[in-house]
Amino acid sequence: MLKDDFVMRQTDTLATALAHLVLHKSGTDYTPTGRAADAAADGLWFSLDQLIRAGDFDQAEDQLYEQSDWGDLRYLELGVAFYVHLNQRSDQELEAGNFTREEVGEGLRDFARKFGVELQM
Repeated sequence: MLKDDFVMRQTDTLATALAHLVLHKSGTDYTPTGRAADAAADGLWFSLDQLIRAGDFDQAEDQLYEQSDWGDLRYLELGVAFYVHLNQRSDQELEAGNFTREEVGEGLRDFARKFGVELQM
């Protein structure tokens, strides 16, 4: 329990640092813009949100990787928000979705690495 709390806080800290330092944002949320240029990212966000709500975390993460544009920081913003949303799930919800608290943190670090950002703690 204590270890999971530490891992959860560590992931939140990494996500917040990434948002501040790379995305120049004060928060870790993703807000769809409705602009044509962001249509693909916005559509991906809505799809991920549905999968997260259904507890299908593996499929959501697969979809995130398959549909992300590694040259567009909007997708990094989306990925940060995705992992923050997963991190807010209870341990029981994560376990039911075949995910662990550690995998959330690892996923955030791996995803950031795709954009050339190394996160270590």
